[in-house]
Amino acid sequence: MVNQGQLRVGLIGCGYQGRLLAQAIEKVSALRVTACADPIEKAAADVAALSGTRNTFASAGELLRRSEVDAVLIATPHHVLHEIALEAIDTGKHVMAEKPIAINEQQAAGIEKAVAGTSICFMAGYSLRFFAAHRQVHDLLAAGVVGEIQAVTAGMGARPFSGWGADPAAGGGALLFLGSHLVDTVLWCVNDEPTEVYADVRRRTDTGADETSSFQVRFAGGAVAQCLVTQAAGQWFDFVSLYGRQGSISLVSRQWLQCEIAVVSGVIPEYGQPSTIRPLFTDHPLMMMLVPELEEFSAAIQENRQPAITATDGKQVLRVLDAVVVSGRTGGPVQVG
Repeated sequence: MVNQGQLRVGLIGCGYQGRLLAQAIEKVSALRVTACADPIEKAAADVAALSGTRNTFASAGELLRRSEVDAVLIATPHHVLHEIALEAIDTGKHVMAEKPIAINEQQAAGIEKAVAGTSICFMAGYSLRFFAAHRQVHDLLAAGVVGEIQAVTAGMGARPFSGWGADPAAGGGALLFLGSHLVDTVLWCVNDEPTEVYADVRRRTDTGADETSSFQVRFAGGAVAQCLVTQAAGQWFDFVSLYGRQGSISLVSRQWLQCEIAVVSGVIPEYGQPSTIRPLFTDHPLMMMLVPELEEFSAAIQENRQPAITATDGKQVLRVLDAVVVSGRTGGPVQVG
């Protein structure tokens, strides 16, 4: 039963990420899953049972036509995120779509246009922004801990993908899976307009999906970011280091469970000497990202405001990733912005 004041949520896509979202919603008092959709009947039924509902559907269209929901969460393969988001927006539903929200900038711009001038809340699901360690780095940067950012190094990697994650036609590959998170983190931290991308992209010989990409992003204010993303790593890794005129700050995350922030600052006395911060885990690391992400989504709906991560933010990430692909193909720099 949905309590008064709770938002009724339709969960579209009941695979790995959909199940995690359903588990996170159980910890968010403002939300309740009331319908699930997935072409695999058992997947939809299992997540529905987890959420205490019997309303299951074989497609997003059926859920949108036949169930009463206030908002939808879309956790599908990348190549259908865009079309489902547009269908949900057309029916007046609030939407949170998993990153990268679409497979290119043009599709993301279509979502941006669809919600413009409406009261619909659309949120891009970049959950890493809500991870405690990432938020701490961002907050310190906002406080001026390094001064004017001049250079960035960042990387993210994982074991080789399988299933649709290895299929370029479904939006598989390291760039859309991992590179979207990485680029969003860099853009969020640097807070400046990217102007040029120069990339080298290596593809898998079996599937043709991008495997390892290294790329440089130049920003309007002069900062330069060197980035690496790969699906050829032995284990998960995630790092970002930012260097400014007054200091530096680095975050290294290993297997989600080990995070360290190294910081030194000529501006903030507390970090005048090199310091190491180890954020505490009070819950499962994935829940520590997804729960505050969903709380922000529900708060934005209830307060009738833009969410922390908009369709425009998602479009900006895909603009950079599109340029990575073009530069990797042509061998030259690509202007963006």
